[in-house]
Amino acid sequence: MKIGIAGAGGVGGYFGSFLTAAGFDTHFLARGRHRHVMAEEGLQIHSGQGSFRVLVHATPEPEEIGPVDLLLFCVKSYDTSTAAVQISPMVAEDTVIVSLQNGVDNVEKLMDIHGEEKVLAGTAFIEASIASPGVILHRGRPGRIVFGEVCRRSSGRSLDILHAFCRAGIEAELSEDITKVLWSKFLFICGVHGPSTVTRSPLGQVRTCPETRELMIGLMREVDTVARRLGISLGEDAVERCVELADSYNPQFRCSMLRDLEWKRPMEVEALNGMVVGLGRELHVETPLNQSICACLSLENQKILNPFWT
Repeated sequence: MKIGIAGAGGVGGYFGSFLTAAGFDTHFLARGRHRHVMAEEGLQIHSGQGSFRVLVHATPEPEEIGPVDLLLFCVKSYDTSTAAVQISPMVAEDTVIVSLQNGVDNVEKLMDIHGEEKVLAGTAFIEASIASPGVILHRGRPGRIVFGEVCRRSSGRSLDILHAFCRAGIEAELSEDITKVLWSKFLFICGVHGPSTVTRSPLGQVRTCPETRELMIGLMREVDTVARRLGISLGEDAVERCVELADSYNPQFRCSMLRDLEWKRPMEVEALNGMVVGLGRELHVETPLNQSICACLSLENQKILNPFWT
C-alpha cells in the first residue's frame, strides 16, 4: 500500500512515522525547514511510550509523490480547501482520502473537490506537536484514530485501512457512526480549547478555577444544543462525559490552539468556536459564550496574520 501524508505536523508526523517504520511505502507532503530536516535527517518521535527515528521521503511537490492508495489529510482546517486542490496529483481513481482534522466541515470540502466516493471521515485523539524541525513531541496516551464511512456502512476499503493501521501498531477504530464521533470531539475541543487559549492557561488551571470551569461547561452545552437542532444526538450525558474526560487529562496539558497562539501561528478559530457561532445563527440558536471566545481569538488571529495591523 502506497500512503501519502498531507501535513507533517503533530498528527501527520506521528502516525506517518509509525506507518513508515512498519514498512509501508509512505510519503510526506510538507514544507519549510521542517520538511528540509525530515528529508535530510529523518523524522524523530519523542514519546513516553518510546522514542525513535525513521528515514522518510518528504517533499513540497505532490507531483513528486504521485498517486497513492491512501492519503491521510492532516492539514489545519483553514488550509483545507487550498490543500485539497494541491493534493490532486496524489489522487487517482482508487485513492482513499481520510481526513484527520479538527472541526466538522472538512469532509464536505474534500468531497466537493474529489467526490464523495473518495473521502472517509476521521479524527485523531493525540497530544503531539512539532517540537523543532524534524522532531515530533508526543505526550500522554498513545495516539488513536477513529474513522469511518460517512454513509454509516463498513466497506472492504475501510477494513483494509484498519488492518494497515493495526499492522503499524496504531490504535484505530472503525466507527459505524463517524458523524457522532466527530461532533463529540468537536464539543470537547470547543469547550476546552476556547477558555484555555483565551486565558493562556493549561487545562488544569481552567478546570479548577470555578469561573473558567463554568465557562467550559457552558461552551459545551451550546455545542450540544446546536448538534441537537441539526438532528445529531450525542447522548443525554454528552456534556458530562466530556467534562469527565477533561478532568482526566494531565493538568499541564496545553491544547493545540494555545500552542499556536504562543508560537504566533494562525489558529483554527473559525473551524471551532466560530463554526458554532455560524451554525447557531443559521439555526436561530443563541451561542453567546462561543461568540465571546470567537471574538477574542479572532482579534488575536488578526494580530498574528498581520503584525503591522496593530
